Amino acid sequence: MNTPKKIQTGTPFEFGEHLFHFGGEIVELADSTPLLNNFSALHGKMREDGYLFIRGFHPREDAEKAAHWTLQAIAQSGGLKPDTPVEAGIIGETNQTFSFFRQTEVAHATPILDVVDSERTMQFYEEFLGGPVITFDKRWLRCMAQGGHNHFHYDSVYVGRGTQNRYTMWSALTDIDLENGPLVICLGSHRHNRLKSTYGATDMDRDLTEAVFSTDPREMVEKFGFTLATAHFQPGDVIIFGLYMMHSSAPNLSDRYRISIDTRYQLAHEEKDDRFFFRADGSWLGNFYNKGVDYRSIVELRREWGL
Repeated sequence: MNTPKKIQTGTPFEFGEHLFHFGGEIVELADSTPLLNNFSALHGKMREDGYLFIRGFHPREDAEKAAHWTLQAIAQSGGLKPDTPVEAGIIGETNQTFSFFRQTEVAHATPILDVVDSERTMQFYEEFLGGPVITFDKRWLRCMAQGGHNHFHYDSVYVGRGTQNRYTMWSALTDIDLENGPLVICLGSHRHNRLKSTYGATDMDRDLTEAVFSTDPREMVEKFGFTLATAHFQPGDVIIFGLYMMHSSAPNLSDRYRISIDTRYQLAHEEKDDRFFFRADGSWLGNFYNKGVDYRSIVELRREWGL
């Protein structure tokens, strides 16, 4: 495995309308790969840092197969640039972002599950959590076109019912450099008790509240004092974090699809979030199941919380 070179101090990072430079407001993620088989050390790292960044967690070949499968699905929908190789993932003229969340024929196909449900993956979580584990039936398979990105949020707001002992794994399926829309986390946000007890305690479907906390990375740095962290990800690299790690993704500035998948893992005997498991008809409820309702704006909520 050819690990990307360390990101040099002063390297610029364009995040929407904002420009950051490495070494100050944004840093490279700390690599937990050397601790991979030391679960005591991994637990300590998770408590302290709130995340684990593990390079090559999934075999690169498996991640690339999953990406190729996904790109073939995009090609069948006319999303790739004509007369270019599927594996290059060059975005077509429509510049369409694809989220295959409810298309199980894509998101639950063997090449995808060979990554996120592999024996290797499940064994890691059984060791990490200390018992038999389950993973959500919903898989967040995302293919970001140019400009495609997410905004800052805690997962608790979307997927926080039941046990709090639940982990998100964000897996890179393509090469995701600083221009390709990498995941960005806010260091220390898992310890911000004010955020956790207000915004982090909401359930968007129960409380009918907007789920995105902020669209402004500069605010996260200047108002809340967080240092941002990201990396140049390769196929098979992962970040693992709990329900209270503020994160986002930067806009994809490149001409090729950025493909990643989010999966959630917990102990099998602990309470589930039933919105994300199959019902009898093979579907799941998911978020936004309240139709025709108004969601309270995050601006109004933050004013109430004094945030």
